[in-house]
Amino acid sequence: MFGALLAPVFRDHELQEHFVEASGLDWTIVRPGAFTEQATRRVVIEDVPITARGLDLKIARADVARFLTRQVVEQSYIGRAVGISS
Repeated sequence: MFGALLAPVFRDHELQEHFVEASGLDWTIVRPGAFTEQATRRVVIEDVPITARGLDLKIARADVARFLTRQVVEQSYIGRAVGISS
C-alpha cells in the first residue's frame, strides 16, 4: 500500500534530480538520512555505498550543514549524487 502511495513522490524526486543533472551547471545532489536535532553518535559516512549495512540512517542537521559548507570549497562530489548518513 505504501508503495502505491509513495510512487508519485518518487517519480517527482527522480524528475527533480534529472532537471538538476541536465542543467549544464556544476551540481551535487546530497541525500541525507533522516534528520535529527541530536548530535550524531556514530561517524558520518559520506558517499554511502548501496551495499552498506548497519547504518543508523539518521544524521544531525549540523552534520549535514558541515558537509554542505565543506563542499562549497572542496567540491569533491561535483556531478554526483552522494548519500550521507551515520
